[in-house]
This record gives sequence, C-alpha cells and structure tokens, in this order.
Amino acid sequence: MTSGPEQAFLKAFESHADALFRHALYRVSDREKAYDLTQETYLKAWEFIAEGGEVKHYKSFLYRILHNLIIDEYRKKKSVSLDELLEDEAAAPALEARLAEGSAVEAEEALDESTLIEQVRARIADLPVDYRIALTLRFVDGLSPKEIAEAIDASENVVSVRIHRGIQKLRILCDL
Repeated sequence: MTSGPEQAFLKAFESHADALFRHALYRVSDREKAYDLTQETYLKAWEFIAEGGEVKHYKSFLYRILHNLIIDEYRKKKSVSLDELLEDEAAAPALEARLAEGSAVEAEEALDESTLIEQVRARIADLPVDYRIALTLRFVDGLSPKEIAEAIDASENVVSVRIHRGIQKLRILCDL
C-alpha cells in the first residue's frame, strides 16, 4: 500500500502526463526531447516530495517544473523553434477527410476554419515569447490564468494581461 504523498504523486502522473508531454512537444518540436523533459519533470517533482516537500496544486507545480526545464533547454540550444511543429503536414489528411464528408457549405466552413488555424499557427511564432507562452498554456494546454501564474512564477494579473495582449497582437498579425 502506498502512502498519501505517493498516491497523490501517482494520481498526478496519471492525470497530467499526457498534457505535459503535449505541451513539451509543442514548445520544443522534438518528440524525444519532449519525452525526456516530461520524465525529468516527474523526477524533479518526486525528488521534491521525497525530501519532504508538500505540493498543494500538482498541475501548476508540474507545469512550473516543465516550464523551467524548457527554458533551460532553450538556453542550451537556441536554434530549436516552434516553426517545425507549426508547419507539420500531418494534419492535411484529416482535413481532406473532413472536407470529403458533408455539404459544400460545411466544406467551405471547415476550409475557412482550417485556413484561420493555419494562419494563427504560422503567426504565433512571431509573438513575443511571454505572450506565446501564455497563449500556449491557456489555449493549447487549457490552464486557467491562476494555474499559468503559478507555473511561470508571475501574478495572475500579469498572465491575464499577457493573454489579452497576445490575442490582440495575434489578431493584428493575422489581419482579423
């Protein structure tokens, strides 16, 4: 039988591992590196718990560790960018299948939506890093502003401003 902290850690692993991996993959654009960063996140979290540390909110705690590891990774190798992931052609067959189903109006709407998504993906890399991180954590990973604030060690107000300004800049960049 596992103890309280071990059970909480295992539950956090089951609940957040996939989302953390997706976030890492989105940020570093390398599957192996994302996997390594996710593993290292849990190792660091376990070390903290094993040393007697207490975690109140696992989700934001884990995202904060991952965020710091990603920053360390960028410092080691600055040539990695989001462009590789954003230009991923893997979504093309799914779009074609979606367009093959349904009416012409649905197909046009799907194409418009897909075009807009691609435009946003192409332009998000042009945002300042702080805005890009806030938008990614909010809309890709689904974290609340409070969780983002805890993850990146900023106030909730700062996070909300970054999200708002990031959306405004993205609208300008996409001519919306």
